[in-house]
Amino acid sequence: MTTTGDPRRVNYARRTAETQAAFFTRHLRPGISLLDLGCGPGSITIGLAERVHPGPTTGFDLNPALPDGADHSAVELVAGDVTKGLPFEDDSFDAVFCSALLQHVPEPLAVLREVRRVTRPGAVVGLVDADWDGQLLHPANPLLEASFEVLRRLRAGTSPYVGKQLRALLTEAGFVNCESYARVVHHGTADEVAGVGAFTAGLMSGQRELIVDQQIATGAEVDEMEQAWLTWSTDPGSFLARFWIEAVAWAPEY
Repeated sequence: MTTTGDPRRVNYARRTAETQAAFFTRHLRPGISLLDLGCGPGSITIGLAERVHPGPTTGFDLNPALPDGADHSAVELVAGDVTKGLPFEDDSFDAVFCSALLQHVPEPLAVLREVRRVTRPGAVVGLVDADWDGQLLHPANPLLEASFEVLRRLRAGTSPYVGKQLRALLTEAGFVNCESYARVVHHGTADEVAGVGAFTAGLMSGQRELIVDQQIATGAEVDEMEQAWLTWSTDPGSFLARFWIEAVAWAPEY
């Protein structure tokens, strides 16, 4: 599937099992059944499928897809809304992976309780998600700071601060031996800064109408924030770092 247009979808397609799931893949083995929950464009899914082959892999998403040229026989794609439950039988999977999904749902615990339902005894679960509570940004700029507040308000009703809670949520959902880690995603080269600046500017312009309709900011203010990110992206001293939180846990053995 070609990922053009939506900058978020294009960005998601750059993620792979190596970049997003290294903490999780060491727990996989050939022959087990795996669910990639919120698989998006499938760039991570296809790497996970290689690690459990010949076991089955399922990708679940509102709009599931696989990269152009991928072996579609290796993954079954299922479309659906995770907030309405999972269309799978109890005890269906030996492993479940979930990248950057929980920040987009209003009740992450309800999703993880569904994950618990569809996992077999002893199944491994891996989560990775961002947490908006903290970042390092240089140079400082009031327009950049304002854009973060606009995006936060646009995400009202979801969970952009869920990362720090992953271990607690897994425990409450009924998983055991829960572990959590943090890694820093940094943008400190010319290419990295240009990429994240263009991505964030694209987010502002792509959601301009929604931002204005919800009276979060005026169109002129959105334009100023977009331009501020484009200017930041060309500054030879720009730097940005953010946290991503990883967690792994197991369904209890009976």
